[in-house]
Amino acid sequence: MGSRSSAPLAPLLWYQGQVQAVLARSGGPLRLVRAEGSRVWDSRGRVYLDARSGLWAVLVGYGRDDVVAAVNAQLHALSFAPLTDAVSPVAEELAARLGTLAPGDLTSVALVPTGSEAVDTALKFARLFHHAGGDRRRHIIISREYSAHGGTYAGLSLSDPDRGLLRGIGPGLHGIRFAPAPYRYRCPHCGSEPACTLACAGALEDAIVKAGPQRVAAVFAEPVPGPGGVIVPPDTYWPSVRALCDRYGVLLVADEVVTGFGRTGRWFASDHWGLIPDLLIVGKGMTGGYQTLAAVLMRQRVAERLARRRVPHGFTYSGHPAACAAALACLRIVEEEALVERAARLGRRLLDDLGAALAGCPLVGEVRGVGLMAAVELVDDRGTRAPARLTTQSLRCLDEDLRALGVLCFVDNPVIVAPPLVISDEDVTRLVAAVAGSVRALAERRRRTERG
Repeated sequence: MGSRSSAPLAPLLWYQGQVQAVLARSGGPLRLVRAEGSRVWDSRGRVYLDARSGLWAVLVGYGRDDVVAAVNAQLHALSFAPLTDAVSPVAEELAARLGTLAPGDLTSVALVPTGSEAVDTALKFARLFHHAGGDRRRHIIISREYSAHGGTYAGLSLSDPDRGLLRGIGPGLHGIRFAPAPYRYRCPHCGSEPACTLACAGALEDAIVKAGPQRVAAVFAEPVPGPGGVIVPPDTYWPSVRALCDRYGVLLVADEVVTGFGRTGRWFASDHWGLIPDLLIVGKGMTGGYQTLAAVLMRQRVAERLARRRVPHGFTYSGHPAACAAALACLRIVEEEALVERAARLGRRLLDDLGAALAGCPLVGEVRGVGLMAAVELVDDRGTRAPARLTTQSLRCLDEDLRALGVLCFVDNPVIVAPPLVISDEDVTRLVAAVAGSVRALAERRRRTERG
């Protein structure tokens, strides 16, 4: 009889975004046992600089006693309060704080447990807004390519269909359309031109017109797509999109679950372009990974119309008191330690140093980023910009090289780095050296393979 693998293919605990059998064959998950600052330790005692911020969430760093104390005190005082006809004072305090941080009049806050549930809630709010105003035909949502909007059915439906997230599950939600993202490096209209022509905004308008402006409820978009490739738009893009939505009476929904609370060197990525969306979705970094919490912030005209309706958006753990306490503690740290300004300063250095360290590498097409989020795009040919054809094995080797150097990154194409906002200057140097060294090692392995 053939031998069987000692690792069962169907695990006791399922892992997210993984082919369970492949993960089992490759040795299983990285077992993390403790963390402090920007570092995590595994069960073998190995230490890593966490340039994934957990999963984009750990902004203020691991092991913050003040956050733990705030959560502990809140659990002792009040461990649960259903956000139905009751509320905890800490939830009200957080809502007020978010209203002062957000741009414009985004001052009405719906708290939910996770970013994915916030996306689902925002979609319902956008459609119901028009229905409540008597415009009952507006149900179509325009999303964009390279988008990532979470793991609920609504979030998967809004995410880039080329990622195949609904394969084998079924069709996406009815009424969702897609338009191009402002991906300058790969723009089919102006990628080879000396300047952006804003054809991507024109394509978004075409999508609205094709769907019928009187049938479109909202445009959903990440101001800077993070998991989709850290795609930083040209400065004229968002003002043009805001004007476009206003012209057609379409709500603009900004998903800042990844980019909110300092990641890009501003409190919100929207602030880089003076953008005031009609709904703003936040999560992840709001609680620094210490608790689960997200929110949908609404402009007053949206909130006032919806306030007259019964809106089906509730979840058992919405606005959990301990999560709200964690959020307030993390927001205080971001402000008191000037982490937004720190992300801007260290982000410029990270981008400049990565670009310099990888200059001339034949495998690197572009290094781009904003704040403490950067991407290294890998290509087979720098002239044609053809994406690098990377096998599962080559990506695994790249990941192993990085881990051997004590660094965790998002390893795919592009390679993405997004460390906590508390990362030190010395660790930026270490991060750049590890990423550049590992990418150059991959390029050298490919060169040797091609030569036979």
